[in-house]
Amino acid sequence: MGTQTFTMTDESLEQGGFYVPQFELRIEGVGLPRDVLRDVQEVTYHDDINEIDGFEITVNNWDPEKRSYKYVGSETPDSLQGTSDESVRQRLFDPCNKEVTLWMGYPGKLQLMMKGIFVSLTPNFPSGGGPTLTVGALNLLHRFRGEKHTTVFEHKTPSEIAKTFTLTNPATHTQLQVVVSSNAQQDEPELPYVLQDAQYDLTFLMSLARKNGYVVLLLEELTDELGNVTAPAQIYFGPSDDTGLRKATVEVGWGKSLMEFKPTLTTANQIKSVKVQGWNRDTKSVIEGKASITDSNIDFNGNLKELLNVCDPHEEQVVNEPVFTEEQAKSRARDILLNRFRDMATPSATTVGVPDIRAGRNVVITGAGSRFSGNYFVTQTTHTIGSSGYTTQFNARREDPDQGGQS
Repeated sequence: MGTQTFTMTDESLEQGGFYVPQFELRIEGVGLPRDVLRDVQEVTYHDDINEIDGFEITVNNWDPEKRSYKYVGSETPDSLQGTSDESVRQRLFDPCNKEVTLWMGYPGKLQLMMKGIFVSLTPNFPSGGGPTLTVGALNLLHRFRGEKHTTVFEHKTPSEIAKTFTLTNPATHTQLQVVVSSNAQQDEPELPYVLQDAQYDLTFLMSLARKNGYVVLLLEELTDELGNVTAPAQIYFGPSDDTGLRKATVEVGWGKSLMEFKPTLTTANQIKSVKVQGWNRDTKSVIEGKASITDSNIDFNGNLKELLNVCDPHEEQVVNEPVFTEEQAKSRARDILLNRFRDMATPSATTVGVPDIRAGRNVVITGAGSRFSGNYFVTQTTHTIGSSGYTTQFNARREDPDQGGQS
């Protein structure tokens, strides 16, 4: 998967000037009826590198002509079992394993945001204003938890462990393959012993990723213009800065394309070095590994690294880590140091709706000075289409290399 960088001018040309935002929602492969589509007040999609993606739609739940509730509130036991148009409408959003697909974007350029299932139904009967119904969905990972397993892995790297997994959906007999970073595998230490202790496979993979400074992301399937699948959905396991991970990088600028921009720079809880200690049961001796921001393999942004030197943050010592070799202890110390540093500069921003801005991808922020201009890894996004148009709000963390920021 190659990486492309798009400016907002490129995106505007691609998305038809950001006019007339659209969404498409299909339930079991069928689009919403027109009368239901007119009831939709807002569609919100959200993703997060630490959570399962999902979306909510809010619809008008009141029929002023019949003076009754459209979807929830007027149903009866008989109508819920019936075949009339009214009965079908009352069951339309039931959270009962219906597969739903959401696209968002602009005319002629809708992008697949997620495939999933309805999981919640929340009617709102307010004291003022019209009744509404909010329906929530989670992506397909929600159905790939399967059974809990207990497995021992010996003398394998984290990526070698991850590659042994194929997530399976017992209900539909579908599978998701795990793909890893070929770049990261070259530097990974071998882990003498790793235990999956009565855990779902997905939960174990996420835990293994966190311990090694990695992320676990669902890569949605790719389709061509005719809707044919060109690449199946997969699970990515690896570092967040892997060049093969991102399908697109969007460049946004304060004073140009960003509607709101709120960056936070914090030195609280920052560290200059990390020491990880373990215990060798065979030799009855301490296993120790250390990482420092002065190490050649710690690739920090130069401006922020200098700030750390001036602020003189403390050294953090991590004890009781399950490490078995000095190499593993050093690798773990480096991961802790890098992950802590990535949280030093964290912006929250809002821009016009851009489907390419997604958790697990990159944005390049310009026009914000050397401390905040640069490359960021998107950790969370919220895409909303409603009465105010289409907006994308995102949170991110600084992940550019050891060089001065862009201004």
